[in-house]
Amino acid sequence: MRRVTSRRSSRAALLAACLLTGCSSVVPGSPSAAKTAFAVLPTEDQISTAVGNRLSTFDFEPFIGGAEILPDGYRTDADASPLACVAVTDTAPRVVYEALPVVEAARQSYFNWNPGAKTTGADAAVIRLASAEDAQRTFDDFARQWQECDGTSVVKHLRGVTDAEVDAAVSDVQVTGSVLVAAVDTAQRPQAAVTSGAVALERAVGVRRDTIVEVSLALSPGAGRSADPGRSAAAVATAMLDKVR
Repeated sequence: MRRVTSRRSSRAALLAACLLTGCSSVVPGSPSAAKTAFAVLPTEDQISTAVGNRLSTFDFEPFIGGAEILPDGYRTDADASPLACVAVTDTAPRVVYEALPVVEAARQSYFNWNPGAKTTGADAAVIRLASAEDAQRTFDDFARQWQECDGTSVVKHLRGVTDAEVDAAVSDVQVTGSVLVAAVDTAQRPQAAVTSGAVALERAVGVRRDTIVEVSLALSPGAGRSADPGRSAAAVATAMLDKVR
């Protein structure tokens, strides 16, 4: 029984990690320095405080560089449909940012595999653009797009990972000042034998000066959503924005 539980946890963790990072492909070459963006990433203590339980990088190094380090799992409607709404369901997809004047970028993943944790994973990304005007315009475009995607279900094809399809339903899109949030509920097809394939995500995007921050949180299946969906993701995004100089 213990082995089954471990296998279920491992499969769920794999799916959650894939959904958080957009099933990104490996980026060849060495990342370039992104010192300003890297400094905005939350520390383990900062993100743990924001979500209410411990999250760790487990000493995995962050990705740093330019737009090329952003997840590149979805590029056409054959990968995910509607592609325009992948910006809501996934953290900083490269297809969204590659046409923008990206100066530098950094991203980091965090995990907690304890069965009692409410937030089991997180992905944070920092994208610095050429100017504050570029960043604000990008945020405003995101806000409009996310609101158009509210109520939409994105079908994502996870070929090469689990050979499954995932329906990612977008809801509860809200904009408060410089922070945009949404809830995403996923369901895997076909349902795996050892896990339901369901992952609840919180998403947030924020803007300050020339910098966009993005956050995705994976919630434990048994945790349920709060009365204020996106609150924890917004707290992480706000903590990151406070570090923008």
